Amino acid sequence: MLSIRQIYKEDYPAGKKVSFQYTSEKYYEILSERTENGWIFSLQEERFETPFVKNLEEEIFETYKEGSEVYVAEIDGQEAAIIVIQKMEWNNTLLVHDLYVRPEFKKMGVGSSLIELAKKRAVELGVRLLTLETQTSNYPAIQFYLKNGFEIIGWNTMSYTNEDVKNHEVRLEMGYLIE
Repeated sequence: MLSIRQIYKEDYPAGKKVSFQYTSEKYYEILSERTENGWIFSLQEERFETPFVKNLEEEIFETYKEGSEVYVAEIDGQEAAIIVIQKMEWNNTLLVHDLYVRPEFKKMGVGSSLIELAKKRAVELGVRLLTLETQTSNYPAIQFYLKNGFEIIGWNTMSYTNEDVKNHEVRLEMGYLIE
C-alpha cells in the first residue's frame, strides 16, 4: 500500500542522501539555425550508440533548497521515492528540485503520485506554474513528465559544462501550467 508523508530536516541531523541512477537508450538533439530574422530551434529524438548511464548522489536537505517541502512515498513501509518542492516567490512558481524513485519501484505509479501531490500543493499555494529541470539525455524522465502533463518550456545549452550539446546532456526546463 502506498503512503506519502512529509519529512523534515530536523529529523535527519546527519543529513539524508539519495543515490540516483538512470539509463537511457535515447536522447533529444538540440538543433539550432540562425536565420535572417531570428533563430529556429528544434529537438530531435536520437539513439545513443551505447546506453547512457548516469549515477548521482545528492543530499536532500542542501542549503540552496532551504524552505523546501520534502515528501517520502512508501510502499508497505519501504521508502520508494522522494520529491523535493519549493515555492519560488520571485516568479510565483513551484519548483520540483528532485524526484527520485528507487529502481525497484518504477512503473508502479509512485512517481506519478508524487507529481500529483506537487500539482495539488501548487494549487494550494496559489502558484501559476509547476517547473522542473531534466536533461536531454534522460529520455525516460522526459517521457514520464510528458505523460504527466508537462511541456518543454526552455533549455540551457551550457548549464552544466561548455560541452553540454556535444555530451547530449542539455538542461531542459519543463512546466505544468496551473489553472
